[in-house]
Amino acid sequence: MSLKPVIALFMFCLVSGGIIAAVYTITLEPIREQTSRREHEAIELLIPGFADFSYEYIDEDSVLTRISTVYDAGGSTLGYIFFASPGGYGGRIDMMVAFDISGEILGIRIINHTETPGLGSQITADWFTGQFMGRSGVLQWSRNPQTSQEVDVIAHSTISVNAVLRGVNDAVEYFERNLR
Repeated sequence: MSLKPVIALFMFCLVSGGIIAAVYTITLEPIREQTSRREHEAIELLIPGFADFSYEYIDEDSVLTRISTVYDAGGSTLGYIFFASPGGYGGRIDMMVAFDISGEILGIRIINHTETPGLGSQITADWFTGQFMGRSGVLQWSRNPQTSQEVDVIAHSTISVNAVLRGVNDAVEYFERNLR
């Protein structure tokens, strides 16, 4: 048996692994900066006029990853923003849910997702995200919303909608338990 093919395959794998590691290292920081910039812009949209914010990581059995307390220039709390990463149809949905200090939802923003274009991707549409504004308490989806606790579902995208609702409802429950 000849060792030439084994050595060639080993060298190919070694070089390929090195290239992948180099690309990962080179792109890691720009990706982090871009994500941070998008989050900062989303905070400004959700709670305009904020001066500062602080992060706290959430370590519990939910889709929540961290909470940000948002302050005005005088240091008073304006509200809270929860970061969540529920699993959708196409993968993880990175989202933010903003609350005022009384627990009313100020809005939600989808930061990153891989949902199906034209279907699940509708979770980013203004008509969908806007229906959360001004609500409080645990919400559920409905094909024909009749109460303030129901949100309109996107046709053929119940997995995506359920993922967003999981993020919102986990944030609501955490707020009720820890911040009221």
